[in-house]
Amino acid sequence: MNSGKGAASSKTETEDEGIDGTGMAIFIGAVAGAALVAWGIGSALFSSPEPDPVKTMKAPGKTMKAPGRDYRIPRADFERDPKSYFKGLRK
Repeated sequence: MNSGKGAASSKTETEDEGIDGTGMAIFIGAVAGAALVAWGIGSALFSSPEPDPVKTMKAPGKTMKAPGRDYRIPRADFERDPKSYFKGLRK
């Protein structure tokens, strides 16, 4: 009537196979750590250190209509030295 395992046995099937909570936690931590290291290396190798200034000037709000003209100019250039812009219009 006894099927090989006694009723007094307190081990579960996972403990019989050698898997316990501590071992599983270490395994999950190691996999997560390896994934973070791989992500860090990938982002360090494939990211640019600074944004491209030409691309940032094309963003909305970074240009303005040129005073007295029908085209757009970079706002930062105009604000840096508006006097030279207007001086150039008179030539």
